[in-house]
Amino acid sequence: MRNLWWRSLMCLILAVSTACAEDAKLVWPSGELSAHAEAWFEQLHGDDAAARAFFATHMAPNGMPIETRLERRRGMLEQAGVLVPLQILASEPTSMRVRVRTASGEVAVAMIQGEPESPHRILGVRIELGEDSGGGPGPAAAGPRLTDAEAVTEITGQLDASTQAGSFSGAVLLARSGKPLLERAWGEADRARHQANTPATRFNLGSIGKIFTRTALAQLAEAKKLSLDDRLSKYLPDFPHAEEITLAMLAAHRSGVGDFFNDAYDKTDHSKLRHNRDYLALIRDQPLWFPPGTQMRYSNGGYVLLGEVIAKASGEDYYEYLERHVFARAGMKSTSAPIEGDGTPGVARGYTTEGAKPGERVDNARTRPARGSAAGGSYSTLTDLLAFDQALLGARLAGPAWSEWVVGGPRPDPLARPAAGAPASFGFAGGAPGISSEWLHEGDRTLIVLTNLDPSTTKAAIVPLRAVVQRMSPDAPMP
Repeated sequence: MRNLWWRSLMCLILAVSTACAEDAKLVWPSGELSAHAEAWFEQLHGDDAAARAFFATHMAPNGMPIETRLERRRGMLEQAGVLVPLQILASEPTSMRVRVRTASGEVAVAMIQGEPESPHRILGVRIELGEDSGGGPGPAAAGPRLTDAEAVTEITGQLDASTQAGSFSGAVLLARSGKPLLERAWGEADRARHQANTPATRFNLGSIGKIFTRTALAQLAEAKKLSLDDRLSKYLPDFPHAEEITLAMLAAHRSGVGDFFNDAYDKTDHSKLRHNRDYLALIRDQPLWFPPGTQMRYSNGGYVLLGEVIAKASGEDYYEYLERHVFARAGMKSTSAPIEGDGTPGVARGYTTEGAKPGERVDNARTRPARGSAAGGSYSTLTDLLAFDQALLGARLAGPAWSEWVVGGPRPDPLARPAAGAPASFGFAGGAPGISSEWLHEGDRTLIVLTNLDPSTTKAAIVPLRAVVQRMSPDAPMP
């Protein structure tokens, strides 16, 4: 289960256009949103003219220029490949969940949200890697609009109940326009010492740390210290297949480089993994999953390589680069990649059922490396992640075009092209044994959930929170 969690729990939300798909003789249910959803899958096979016609008929107007929509569509088609719809998991008047297969054969879920009123045109589509059992509420649930106060009450009540049931331990922040509406913690950060989680507790982010790596890459590309078209051989000439792999392939999980959570990792003394470069030995001798650029498959190893590229291109240690140019610039005072046992204060211990007796949880130190890498494993707090959210979307870490790329938008080439700004909705998650985190940005609302339990445990608690955020009224500030 460990490897599945690490490679499947990074998610991407794009409010207007996402990956492409093809109809696999799927029988679509009746209903207005279902017709729009079927058309969404079909139009991604067509050209720009077909896409323009689709946007005019099936997408809810939101003021976004048609060229921006087309550009995002091209970017996602380039990065994600073709998705094949396999099964309708849930269908409501204003929301649908569809299980799909990616071009590389992996399973993902498309969450489609429609307008609250007829004709229920599409507001947004979310693509999340990994299986979905079809049970429980989807992230785009129908229901009346919520005021900020009502949303806070609903989230608090849900998490109080989840904590009481043993399915939640962590901290949650809900904000509008960068101003917190809710900032609260539940459960214990250290069970042996009975230390409670607090809003200032530092939690392991899992794969959300990849966004810091993408931010650093964007900064260096914008400064023309590297190009996404550079070959890996320019920075790591001795790495196998380096001449065939570009930085763009690594960033988009299209390089074919494997995962470092493998047999070699299981046999390695994890206390020796104290720097990003220490992970290279775990992936160097692995055969490629596929010829570079031909498929997409989520790769932690690819991001380890990007961490070393950042170090080479900047002339700074990877961790020091993040500290100086990402964390410090964003005002993130409690974010770092601590080494196990180095005395960093306020760190939450992770607790997992993996390797535990039935009904029990154990400390996840056995499964974790001593230090996170460019693929994830940094520690942060609610306040710091909100600061990052606002700094990135405020173009204080990179320009608007490159900031949009960081959260899944198209490549900003040429650099002088007009910037569309970041998508209205996006999100990322990270998970591993004893680690489950989520960062969701929905319009002017931000939801941050950090936990120290397994993703399989916290999923039932976290998924309904997304629906609450999406139901919040855009014009109902907290009194």
